[in-house]
Amino acid sequence: MRALRTSVAVAIAVVSTAAPAWAATITANASVQAVVPDSTAFTLEKDAATSVPRFAADQIVFDRVDNQDPGVTGPSPDFMYAPYRSETGMNWHIGRINATGSSMTLSADVTGTAGSTPLANILSTFCGGFFPANGPPGVAIPGTPSTDWENLNTFTRTLNQSFSGVTSFNYRLSIAGIPAGTYNGQVTYTMVSN
Repeated sequence: MRALRTSVAVAIAVVSTAAPAWAATITANASVQAVVPDSTAFTLEKDAATSVPRFAADQIVFDRVDNQDPGVTGPSPDFMYAPYRSETGMNWHIGRINATGSSMTLSADVTGTAGSTPLANILSTFCGGFFPANGPPGVAIPGTPSTDWENLNTFTRTLNQSFSGVTSFNYRLSIAGIPAGTYNGQVTYTMVSN
């Protein structure tokens, strides 16, 4: 009896991860050009997240004396606030800014009287600072927030850079010695971008 022999061929495949010698690398380049237009814009708005909804965005309205505001510490009959001090963390105005110059300045001018007293002498603001649109959320540019109440008529901020983002304002009216009545005035914000 003859023995049956079977032979089995085993194929071993070697996979190489190196690029084959015939591979070619080709790149293509495209230039980038951005023409940024000269833009200067400033608008006052009410931000639903941080501003009180009373009255229109183009108004500053004082309708409650501080000592009529429940829950505030050290209420004073000499002041009115917009928003009320009990509305902690709220703003009255959000200023939306777009200035593409190398620097920008925002200032305010107050006209009108309360009785015989110029509103320019008794209207103050507290600016929350300038918040860049492309910056960390809730972080103002250093040196731009108020450190105390400022006379609104002499309020000014200059940034030596282009700026796109927002700023926020609260307001205070000193009514010591002001007779009862309804008084009207005007605040004009001016932004200059160079």
